[in-house]
Amino acid sequence: MAATGVSPAFAAEATNDASEEPDLRYEVTINGAPTDEVLDLLEQSSRLEQLSDKLPPSEAALRRRADVDVEGFKKVLRSEGYYAGDVKYTLDKKQEPIAISYDITPGPLFRITKFEIKFTEGADIPVPPALSDLGIEIGMPARSEPIVNAGTQTIVDLGYRGFPGATIEKQDAIVDFATDGMEVTFVINAGPKLYMGELRVEGLQEVEEDYIRRIAAWTPGKLYDTRVLDELRRRYLRSGLFDAVRIKQRENDQPDSTVPITFVFTERDRRSIGVGASFSTSEGFGTQYYWENRNYFGQGEKLRADLTLAEIRREIKVTFVKPNFVRLDQNFNASFDIRQENTEAYDEDAVTAYVGLDRRWRKKWVLGAGVSLEYAKIDDSGVTENYALGGLPLTARYDSTDDLLDPTKGRRFNTSLVPYVGLNQNTPDFLRLEMDGSTYYSVLDDDRLILAARGKIGLMAGDSANEIPASKRFYSGGGGSVRGYKYQTVGPLDSNNDPVGGRSLLEVGFEARARITDSIGIVPFIEGGNVYESMAPDFSGEFLWGAGLGFRYYTAIGPIRFDVALPLNRRDGVDDAYQFYISIGQAF
Repeated sequence: MAATGVSPAFAAEATNDASEEPDLRYEVTINGAPTDEVLDLLEQSSRLEQLSDKLPPSEAALRRRADVDVEGFKKVLRSEGYYAGDVKYTLDKKQEPIAISYDITPGPLFRITKFEIKFTEGADIPVPPALSDLGIEIGMPARSEPIVNAGTQTIVDLGYRGFPGATIEKQDAIVDFATDGMEVTFVINAGPKLYMGELRVEGLQEVEEDYIRRIAAWTPGKLYDTRVLDELRRRYLRSGLFDAVRIKQRENDQPDSTVPITFVFTERDRRSIGVGASFSTSEGFGTQYYWENRNYFGQGEKLRADLTLAEIRREIKVTFVKPNFVRLDQNFNASFDIRQENTEAYDEDAVTAYVGLDRRWRKKWVLGAGVSLEYAKIDDSGVTENYALGGLPLTARYDSTDDLLDPTKGRRFNTSLVPYVGLNQNTPDFLRLEMDGSTYYSVLDDDRLILAARGKIGLMAGDSANEIPASKRFYSGGGGSVRGYKYQTVGPLDSNNDPVGGRSLLEVGFEARARITDSIGIVPFIEGGNVYESMAPDFSGEFLWGAGLGFRYYTAIGPIRFDVALPLNRRDGVDDAYQFYISIGQAF
């Protein structure tokens, strides 16, 4: 049999045609969405949109994606209360890219006409929660999210009222197309009504059981309330003694029975050490080291030693904290530190001791009071004096932020009022008040842009600034206050352009913290401030502003920051053209 031949030219042409991939780039348009919110949900659910960067291999595959979106869009409409909605699409291959257009016919918005909670038979039938407590109102749109949330909240509510084993046994949602309404019925198996019995603990190794029981302040026989147990679990975790705390699952619950409550603990290593470092052009290089024992005597006592070795500061500080002292959420604090500080404003050798109490108030406040004694030898402009001070520090702190080193929302406020009494002839009596606060606001989704602002004010009543020990005066400038200026140089200067400090202070600062990637961010910022010789800011001097740009590298332990700042009110012979700062954590 003779072979059939194909011309080489035709074969080449056929091969080229087969190797050409079809151009299946496309654009999607959605028309007729009843609201902008529904349109956003449709776009987020679209497979065509999700796979837009991965083109289909064939027209059939493209149409399959489009068909999947039809069913997906109908589900979105039903979830938002449009149960009679319809979805159609057209695919125009003549356009480049291919035009895929969806036409949404939402139909009427269905509304809840009836909402009922029923219970299966049991020894105890609880009173169902009020619809208003569940976020349900007759006549509201029949959206799936609030209906599902209402079922979840019903179970949560029963857990508060002695029924921790409650479950949803059946959920019916009947749609009436004649009335554009929906009737919802939940059938709940409440389970047995329980009371909380004896408190049991498991897993303890070095933490004393008596301390765990004292924290609980446990009274057996009360109605079972999951809120009580959740709050107690959080209190244990806040102690810093445990990696995990869980409540052991109950077994064979009987109606109206009193059941033991068992907490299972996984203890943390009670000892830790750490090291840190920082650098700035004006303050130089600094290192910090610490050693900590979080359970020194077995009842959560914290003993910590901090060592700072820096160009302008050397300090060793030992602190002791006895938690839940005398009463819950009240701590006994004691500290002793020795420091040496050499700045352009003064040279100081000092020893300080402190004892006091702090108490948590209304969850987010901590109030404190104590007594301090301090002895300092200070060289101020070539004159050396010895100072002895007794103080009565009164403090208040508020914190509603979500993270210590990198907050994205919430507010912070700190205030310290210290009446000082001179204990030798050189030391005057004076009153020092300092207040600072900051706020954080997330602008974009996933916390991609955080706006942060802070303010600080200091006031001092007593003798003139020159009579008050130099280390107790107010100073501004540097990495912790107004970036762009040398450390402590924002404010009054002497004839040698060295800072002299003052009796009052005012600072403000603003940052825009933008994440470029999950680990990289940039932070433009501006800060301003000044120090005044008067007891309160009198704005007698120029308010000095600094601005700059920061770079952040986000790690598991917090952001590493590198900031470059320029003095906007640069003073000849005083301020450098720029300053830069490296440390861990945000500036505020």
